[in-house]
Amino acid sequence: MLKKLLKLGVVAGLLTVATTAISAQNEYPRYGFWSNWSIGAMVDFDKQANHRGWYFGEGTSIGGAIFLEKKLNHVWDVRFRGMMPGLYNSGEKDPFYVYGLLTAGFKFSVNNALMGYNPESRGNFYLFADAGAAIWQNFQSEGSHRLNIAADAGLGYAYRLSNHSSIFAELGMIDVAHAPNIFKNRHHGLDAYLALGYAFNFGLTAEDEELNASRAALTQENIDALNEQIANLEKQVNNGKQNEKRLEGRIAELESQIGSTNISNGNDQAARELQAKIDQIKADQLTFYALPFSIQFGVDQYTVSENEHQKLKAIARVMKDNPNTKYMVYGFTDYTGSDEYNMKLSEKRAKEVVRQLVEKYGIAESRLEAKWNGKNAPFGDVKYSVNRRVSFYRVIE
Repeated sequence: MLKKLLKLGVVAGLLTVATTAISAQNEYPRYGFWSNWSIGAMVDFDKQANHRGWYFGEGTSIGGAIFLEKKLNHVWDVRFRGMMPGLYNSGEKDPFYVYGLLTAGFKFSVNNALMGYNPESRGNFYLFADAGAAIWQNFQSEGSHRLNIAADAGLGYAYRLSNHSSIFAELGMIDVAHAPNIFKNRHHGLDAYLALGYAFNFGLTAEDEELNASRAALTQENIDALNEQIANLEKQVNNGKQNEKRLEGRIAELESQIGSTNISNGNDQAARELQAKIDQIKADQLTFYALPFSIQFGVDQYTVSENEHQKLKAIARVMKDNPNTKYMVYGFTDYTGSDEYNMKLSEKRAKEVVRQLVEKYGIAESRLEAKWNGKNAPFGDVKYSVNRRVSFYRVIE
């Protein structure tokens, strides 16, 4: 009778909060399989009963368990457990039945289902239920049963010590029975237990942490800031077009002077000086027409971080809005490492940015040319982190 009441109570509790659980689950981000796993152990204090009643004098034991657990969302966890309730036997007349269990089950957060998920909350009440197989020895003095069915359920409370550690207490009941008699009143072993334990959560994988950072960046404030950056870039491009026309006019004027000088008096020296001035102007145009953003990198890194992708997205939009422009994508490094190593690293950075622009943002590869210069041509002191960058220069053809 007691077992039936326990089962009915668990089912009723689950049905009561099931409707509120749906909204809480929808708020939980999608993570990969390897994120949010926990490993832990518990010590349990058991009191045993059978079909004749409770063994209040004997039939007590101290046991233990280890488990793996994965958070599915803010409400549901799934766990896999190995448990040995009968490690220590206190009685002689009616000894505690020695058995081990392997079970799979779930935890259901009552707090999060009823009141919604609160990341600041440290305490959490939950329901749990597990089922699996058990190995039993000296059962009713009838020998060992090789196949037994085990199930347990109860109420737990967990307290989060940090982002990765928590302690918990569980109060539950275990029912173990030989398979052919699972629905009968005979050959059942029923235990009540109190368990105290510790769990360590491994957290998110690096990929899911980047995904979280991306989600955090998609706020209205950040979107407005990005649109402002794009507007500034477009203004810079428009100003650059006007400067480009003035520069082209100046170059044409100088080239005309070269022709006039050669025709009028054959003054090669004056022509060479004018040509040198033209060459200098064309060389300076790379700096003159640099886009105002550079993509920054960590030490010895060449992959584009999630935060820097916001810059790259703004640059890609400007490139799309000006389809007739071409760009040199230049990679640089700081002073650490050898010249040879840094040259290779700056090459990887430039090529990676070109790849992202082509594959992720749809910029035509013919409009981009990867260049690299190692730790040469630094901004200010070569130690500055700003030199771990990829910069963009408009090409004046």
